[in-house]
Amino acid sequence: MTASSQTPTAEVVDVKKKPSDAQWFRQVMGRYPTGVVLISSVEDDGTPVGMIVGTFASVSLDPPLVSFMPARTSTSWPRIRATGQFAVNVLGATQEQVCRAFSGRNGTKFDEVGWSPSPQGSPVLDGAVAWMDCTLTDVFEGGDHEIALGKVEDMDIASADLPLLFFQGGFGQFTPHSMVTAGPGLARELALVDRARPEIEALAHNLGCDCLVGGRADNEIVLLASAGQGHAQWIPAVVGERLPLAAPVGRTAMAWAPPEEIEQWVKAGSTVSLDEAHHMLDMIRTRGYSVSIDGDALEPDVISGGRIDARRAMDPGTEVLGQMTAGDVHSIAAPILGADGTALLIVSLYGLPKNMSSADVSRYANALVATTNRISAALSASIS
Repeated sequence: MTASSQTPTAEVVDVKKKPSDAQWFRQVMGRYPTGVVLISSVEDDGTPVGMIVGTFASVSLDPPLVSFMPARTSTSWPRIRATGQFAVNVLGATQEQVCRAFSGRNGTKFDEVGWSPSPQGSPVLDGAVAWMDCTLTDVFEGGDHEIALGKVEDMDIASADLPLLFFQGGFGQFTPHSMVTAGPGLARELALVDRARPEIEALAHNLGCDCLVGGRADNEIVLLASAGQGHAQWIPAVVGERLPLAAPVGRTAMAWAPPEEIEQWVKAGSTVSLDEAHHMLDMIRTRGYSVSIDGDALEPDVISGGRIDARRAMDPGTEVLGQMTAGDVHSIAAPILGADGTALLIVSLYGLPKNMSSADVSRYANALVATTNRISAALSASIS
């Protein structure tokens, strides 16, 4: 779904129509897209029950509360309410048929869809983007609907797929230009992301892949933003997540860090020695970018003792890249440098083509480094 600005016309803005006109109310509210979730639970006899709603919302962080608004005419809602608990399944963009099936009134909704029980036993659908396991805490009156409030007991992100949206009576999906996290202590990093965003979005568009932007915050790497079309099938984290800054995590940033910080970084990890770390970081700094490769992409002589040398597979040298066969490059990352030569942000490419040759890797890496260099120069010029 994409949006474009339109000039209001007399046909759209009709002052004679009132909110009490149900059809007009639906038409105006239809201008606001909503997510689509399945509210599910299991009755005492083990029968799963579910209902589709487009009114799900986050209510509170402390305590973690969510809400949804079932219609009073719903036949599923009384059954879910009686259980005292429910799961929220955020449907993926490819689950429109699942949504339509659960919108009907037949009693076999769960017969043709895979699911597994949540920690509290409620159905979690296969293919859902995310889920929340909730205890029903309150129900309030809301006109021809009720307002259900639930406390989130457990939750997880099930996939990196885009969610299903409902808009003006039809289903679709969000086409993001970029997504940015929010949080305390990140004002400087987010300001940098905002200035770099046009270049990052253009890079993702031109290469047809996804970009993930991370930054350092104390002893963590924070995933600050993403751009692209959601092609990546292997992204180990999502925007807003924090990862401990411990070797080898954060190696692209640490390649431009002071020696004392590198030593602390190695001590915080457990998989590389200081000498190995310096060799890896020197290679990244010389090359200007890092590469993560599936170990299956490497020839047998890069395999030590019958298993992949994880350190070399994580960031192989140029000679190893030339030995790639049929494996996949998971990511390529390069830094945005500040005036002092340290890494301000890290830009990573994901969702890359399968079976990339060493020439392909160089082409994508060169485009990435050209972009990060332009951003670095622009930021340094604005500060000086």
